Amino acid sequence: MIYDIVVSRHEDPKSWFWLRGADGAARALAAVRHQMGLTQAQIAGQLDMDRTTVLNMEAGRNPAVNRFISLFNWMGYDLIAVPRGARVTVDTRANADADAAP
Repeated sequence: MIYDIVVSRHEDPKSWFWLRGADGAARALAAVRHQMGLTQAQIAGQLDMDRTTVLNMEAGRNPAVNRFISLFNWMGYDLIAVPRGARVTVDTRANADADAAP
């Protein structure tokens, strides 16, 4: 599969994340928080939760989220997290990589 993710020219490019495995969401959450320059306490305060909840989510200690992602992965689907406003194009052809070769 080919994921073509384009962010508007007027914004700084932001990372996108492939949520694979039990710790995929945890790594993505921590990386996005760091990119935005936020602390765990700031996120917790904004969402009215304890900082330890954010800490546990970033450490992959959220069984419901881990099972959710693992179930999709087991059924042959990948989940991706893209910046809001990004354009995503998915090429589902099985041999897309071979077609792209010169």
